[in-house]
Amino acid sequence: MEATTTVLLTAYLIVLFAFFTRALTGFGGALLCVPLLALFFDLQFVVPVECSLEVALSLVLVPRVLKQVDYRNLAVLVIGALAGSLLGVRLLQSQPDASLKGALGAFIILAGLHLLVRGRTERAQPISRAWGLLAGVIGGVLGGVFGTPGPAYVAYLAHQAPDKQVFRATLITLFAIEYTWRLVLYVEKGLYTAVELEFSLLLVPAVVAAAFGGHFIHLRLDERVFRIVVSALLVISGALCVLAW
Repeated sequence: MEATTTVLLTAYLIVLFAFFTRALTGFGGALLCVPLLALFFDLQFVVPVECSLEVALSLVLVPRVLKQVDYRNLAVLVIGALAGSLLGVRLLQSQPDASLKGALGAFIILAGLHLLVRGRTERAQPISRAWGLLAGVIGGVLGGVFGTPGPAYVAYLAHQAPDKQVFRATLITLFAIEYTWRLVLYVEKGLYTAVELEFSLLLVPAVVAAAFGGHFIHLRLDERVFRIVVSALLVISGALCVLAW
């Protein structure tokens, strides 16, 4: 896929910002990256490329967070996510027009507002891990279609992992597994070819720079500020999804 120098530079800046957010909070890369890149490229091109960048980012972040991971909740989410991704990738392949993107954006906005209001009034209470399996399936489907599995995972882990380091570490590790699995599916379905690989390699330096910058600032981020940032990012990214639709 050909792109002008201006478009490539814009894509580089989008990836730098989105993956800085991802490294800072543990999620948000796809939520910010996909709808913005979709303004310039087809969704079938954007989603697999962003997925490969997430895999690259995971190589940098995962070794730094393994000690803080909530492995019980991670296991439940992974099982659901791997199954949901199969359906999501199939839907992406058959529905390139992304007809459900407006509904997805509305859902993300509502999820962000819910977390923001709840965070101000009370600490989220733990819920059954059965909800984690459902959240994994929903996240896998949304990830396969739109490249944005985060809202479902965040909604569940907000109840199960109140500590910001556990929350972030579990999300990062979950994404590493789910995105790697999904990239394999994209390759198998012919959605990730040499063209997508070449474009991805051009953007890798932005991902690496964002990873180190986000991790550095995360270590100095106040718990209350972190919760506000997470909620605000959901609302903003949901609005971007609606606009891109």
